[in-house]
Amino acid sequence: MALSEPAELQPVVAPGGDHLISLIDEISYVSPPSPMLSQINDIPPEQFCNGDNRPPDCGPNCMCTHKVDIPLNAIVEVVLVDEVQQENLSHPFHLHGHAFHVIGMGRSPDSTVKKINLRHTLDLDRRGLLNRQFNLPPLKDTIAVPNNGYVVLRFRADNPGYWLFHCHFQFHIVIGMNLVVHIGTHADLPPVPPNFPRCGNHIPPIKYN
Repeated sequence: MALSEPAELQPVVAPGGDHLISLIDEISYVSPPSPMLSQINDIPPEQFCNGDNRPPDCGPNCMCTHKVDIPLNAIVEVVLVDEVQQENLSHPFHLHGHAFHVIGMGRSPDSTVKKINLRHTLDLDRRGLLNRQFNLPPLKDTIAVPNNGYVVLRFRADNPGYWLFHCHFQFHIVIGMNLVVHIGTHADLPPVPPNFPRCGNHIPPIKYN
């Protein structure tokens, strides 16, 4: 997700109709094979993608480890747009590692628009119609994106690491409505402790009769 632009929340059926996936910016999150915090160098670079860095063969419903890199101490604005428009369903989005200010929330001020989408939201923002309130905005770590609406969030990226940003419906987490906000660089993190467990270290003893 390009955090300077609205993100689409869009569950779809994968090609072939065999299973359901959820998308943020047409990307369905797949967990990496190793923990990013302690084994980032063990993860192939092609495992990662985002709205600005999509593999050429990714297709319309990309499946990868959705990661957005943010400089340490940057002020980040996130605009989430609900394009699903399921009646009585508002996605509760949660950010790990940070709290954020909710500076805007609502639906389109254009009464002729029945279903909001990314293009319409960008147009509202260009025309100054995406409502933002900077006077004592509430501080939260979870916010429900209104059905057929949008939310505008801001936070200072002052906590380095790899932080999950996801819908808090368990089913939506499982089917990919997540991304990782990577704050800072690996040099901003404390070193991995000596002999820290790694994926594959724990091999239980197997006894044969």
